[in-house]
Amino acid sequence: MDEEEGECCFDDWVDHWSKQSKRKRTVAGVTAPLLTGLEEAGIRGRTVLDVGCGIGDLAIEAVRQGAARAFGVELSAKAVEEARRLAVERGVADRTSFQVGDGAEMRLPTADVVVLNRVFCCYRDADALLENSLSAAGSVYAFTTPPSNGLGGAFVKVQSRFWNVWYRLRDRKFQGFRVFVHDVDRIDARVQAAGFRPIRSERRRFVWHLAVYARPRTSPA
Repeated sequence: MDEEEGECCFDDWVDHWSKQSKRKRTVAGVTAPLLTGLEEAGIRGRTVLDVGCGIGDLAIEAVRQGAARAFGVELSAKAVEEARRLAVERGVADRTSFQVGDGAEMRLPTADVVVLNRVFCCYRDADALLENSLSAAGSVYAFTTPPSNGLGGAFVKVQSRFWNVWYRLRDRKFQGFRVFVHDVDRIDARVQAAGFRPIRSERRRFVWHLAVYARPRTSPA
């Protein structure tokens, strides 16, 4: 997915996300439990890279919960502008930064903690995004994505077909944007092959699979 495709719809959703941020700390319901998982994995004093950060609410709250710094990457320039404004409003502008970019293509900065919250489903081919983000992760890797198995997986596959018909009917507005359900087991296998071990794996709000991984700590010789 290229930057132009990302801007086609994410820009339109920024106003809604901004309204949500006035009522609660995190916009999406799955973000709060993801932050809890990151806290369990250990974010205090660490750097955080939020790939596909939206308006930056996860990155901002990670810093408010003890992360040393957070950096967000997002396709939508409007979302990045709002993330910077929200960071100022919540008093963490000096410890956060946000940049327009495609997490699958740009050279990502390394960070102790790398997180992708509701991002894989926006990419037809998630492999480049997965490989690029894994290469940036030091100690913790986490993501949320629609489930691909069981009743939840069956439901989101039907749901995604419905939404993709809608996007196709309004293709002038959405410019080819579609949503995708990727094989969670395949993503999990690749993350573990990179040296991470699962510390949390669960279904949240029925339509999201949440996973947090950490590299095993090596004992000093």
